[in-house]
Amino acid sequence: MLNRATERFERRLIEEISGLRTEFHCTLQEGLTDVRKEIVTTKSDLLKWSFLFWIGQVAAVGALLSYMLRASGR
Repeated sequence: MLNRATERFERRLIEEISGLRTEFHCTLQEGLTDVRKEIVTTKSDLLKWSFLFWIGQVAAVGALLSYMLRASGR
């Protein structure tokens, strides 16, 4: 009787552990998918703002050089 109870307990324990493993795997995959989406969004935003920064810097340097060339031409 004790062996039967032990076998039932072990079988039930194995079923529960496999269920938890499956649930953990699915939850982990969903979480990783969300992280990947956030990384892609952040990467594209960073690229966009980097280009805007560099365009602004080129415009500022161009304006400064233009002013300096006009000032030195007197």
